[in-house]
Amino acid sequence: MNYITLFLIEYTMKKSLYTFLILVGTVIGSGFLSGKEIVVFFSRFGLLSYPCIVLATILFAALFFFLLSAGEKAVKRLQKSKYSNLINIVICTILSSAMFAGCFNVLNKLGSFIAYPFLLIIGFACFIINRKGLGYLEKANLIIVPIMVFMLIANVASQAKLGTETHVYSYLGIYYAVMYVILNTASSSVLLANLGESLSKKQKAQVSILSALVLGAILLLANFVLLQNPSNFNEEMPLISLFSGLQGALMQLVILFGCLTTLFSAVFTLGQSLRGLIGVKSANVASILAPLILSFLGFGNIVSMLYPLSSVLGIFLLFDLFLVPFFKQTYKTIHSARNNTK
Repeated sequence: MNYITLFLIEYTMKKSLYTFLILVGTVIGSGFLSGKEIVVFFSRFGLLSYPCIVLATILFAALFFFLLSAGEKAVKRLQKSKYSNLINIVICTILSSAMFAGCFNVLNKLGSFIAYPFLLIIGFACFIINRKGLGYLEKANLIIVPIMVFMLIANVASQAKLGTETHVYSYLGIYYAVMYVILNTASSSVLLANLGESLSKKQKAQVSILSALVLGAILLLANFVLLQNPSNFNEEMPLISLFSGLQGALMQLVILFGCLTTLFSAVFTLGQSLRGLIGVKSANVASILAPLILSFLGFGNIVSMLYPLSSVLGIFLLFDLFLVPFFKQTYKTIHSARNNTK
């Protein structure tokens, strides 16, 4: 085996790892880690939430693979479609604003004199990633995501007890499970389109399945704990309110990490769409200022009111970016086959 082959194997393995970490880090943001997102989309539907999470896991795997595979056409479509850019801008602005609000919530517990300077530092980090591209995003996720996932599982598992509270069933949970997957895949669809270009079909399948399984396992564990504590559903951060002392401090750190991974991905994607509309220099600043201003609505309000809106918009974005090119290509293939048979 020559050096070139060894280099290519090492390179593709690194790209697979980076893609896996970005997929997980993009979905596990402050809404996920705080439990608010899980309550809104799953836990409030009671025991039905468990099969809904299984459904969401399957959909995550399928959509991740589809988005990674159809990337090149989607990027070309985005460059031409102002309609898709505008929808993507709205979705990513909402998601980024929630992450900024989540960061501020955590940092504000240490005092506003610390929160505001750190928020500026985070905004500057977003600006650097926007300018430098995927390489910096991959390196940030390589450090943050493994620590965050390990701390999250260890903390939440310590709260799990046998027995679950009973709740009212609602088959709306199935609809919300689908919307949850669409929300998280649509907001990162442009990013995934770029990531998939350097991976083989087998690697795309492996990364998609592994990412979905990790997300599904964490969702099931967090949902199990939340269902045991339904009185916390109305809290701004239902999962975090279960912890105190050292565990509480560690969970706050986990949320901060989660905010950063999702924020970096969302702002990067937002910047790409803004560049197509207002130019490079303005996009780098606007992709940070717009969500930062919206974040003053408050974390709980953004997740409860604006996330469902993002899910609906996500349907239109995924359709325009990925399904329209797919249908066009299918039509051309069928039309060409018919002409060849004549």
